[in-house]
Amino acid sequence: MTQLDEITIGLYRINTAMGGGFSFNQFLILDEKNTLVHTGSAPQFSSILEKLSEVINPSDLSYIFVSHFESDECGALGEFLKLNPAITVLASAVTARQLSGFGMPAKVETVKPGESLSLGQRELRFISYPSEMHLWEGVLAYESKDKVLFSSDLFVVRGSEGGPIHKIGAAEALTINPRSIPADEARQKCEDEIKALDISLVAVGHGPVLDLTP
Repeated sequence: MTQLDEITIGLYRINTAMGGGFSFNQFLILDEKNTLVHTGSAPQFSSILEKLSEVINPSDLSYIFVSHFESDECGALGEFLKLNPAITVLASAVTARQLSGFGMPAKVETVKPGESLSLGQRELRFISYPSEMHLWEGVLAYESKDKVLFSSDLFVVRGSEGGPIHKIGAAEALTINPRSIPADEARQKCEDEIKALDISLVAVGHGPVLDLTP
C-alpha cells in the first residue's frame, strides 16, 4: 500500500508499506526546481507515480536526488527518464559511475560534500555519506529553509503507528547505528557533521519522518 502525506508546506512523503512494520519512502520538494528524493525500486514505480501525479506532473521535475546506488534509491530511475528525459540526477561521483555502468543514461550533476544547490526558495546542502557495507562515497542532503535532513538509510524506523510524523528527541534520533556505517571513524565523522546542523525534521528512507522540534 502506497500513500502520500504532506509533511510541511511544499514537502511530501510517498510511503510504501511492505509488511512487518517496514516501509520505503520517497520525498517530493516543490520549488522553482521541483526535486524528487529517491525513485523507489522498479517494481514500486507505478504506485509511486500514481501518488506523485496527485501533486505534480513528472514532466515538471527538474532534479532527482540519489544519495547512493541501491535499488530503492534509484531502481526506478529509468522509468522516470522515459517520462522526462530532461531530469538531472544529483549524485556523488561514485553513484554517477554506477548509474553509467548499469546502463542508466541519465544527465548527472555530480555533487560533493560541502556544496550547496539552490532550488529556488529552498537550498540543498550536501553531506558526506559513507554508504552501506562498502563505504562507497554517497551524499546526504540538508534543506536549510525547513531544516530537513534527508537521511537515506542512516536512521531506519519500523512501524507506522501515530501517522507519518514521529516526535523524538534529537540525541536519540541522530545517533548512527554501527550497522549503518560499520567503520568507527567514518561513522563518528558523519554523526558529528549531522549533529552540528540545525535540524527540525529527519526525512528517513524507511519509516515515519522524525520531528526533532522541542
